[in-house]
Amino acid sequence: MAKSSKEGLMVTILRHVVYNDFTHDVRCLSTDTKPTDGIKNGSTCIEMDTGSGFLFDATNEEWHELPSGGSVIINPASGVEF
Repeated sequence: MAKSSKEGLMVTILRHVVYNDFTHDVRCLSTDTKPTDGIKNGSTCIEMDTGSGFLFDATNEEWHELPSGGSVIINPASGVEF
């Protein structure tokens, strides 16, 4: 687990093995800058203060917010399912 070293930030990154590769499970506040360096495609981010969820697009190096009211199942054996 890696945590941000900057004061005032609450970013925590956990790693999960999926198909012999790593994805990241990021927890942060809505005011934090979401990390992009070294983050794998399909990684997830949850804003702890808003409950908003995001999936990472490594091709474009950007986080995409999940639709509200939707559900995502994170299954380490088979990946992310909508």
